[in-house]
Amino acid sequence: MTGEARSVAEFIRAEHLSHVFHAGEEDAYRALSDVSLSIADGEFLAVLGTNGSGKSTLARHFNALLLPTEGRCTVAGLDTKETQ
Repeated sequence: MTGEARSVAEFIRAEHLSHVFHAGEEDAYRALSDVSLSIADGEFLAVLGTNGSGKSTLARHFNALLLPTEGRCTVAGLDTKETQ
């Protein structure tokens, strides 16, 4: 590169993403709380954590298997809440 900043397209963006399983029920529990991140197209990301820390829940938001209880998740410019 010649010192110029290279424009990298954003592929995944989570903004204040939260997820509550069984929302409104007695056994409700928060699996994600206020997660914000962006992943550029072609970028690799590793998510590490203990069992039950929310890794799979986060990944399921990226392919719209789960929808945010709060916040927003976009993939390739598409809001996952609007994929239904």
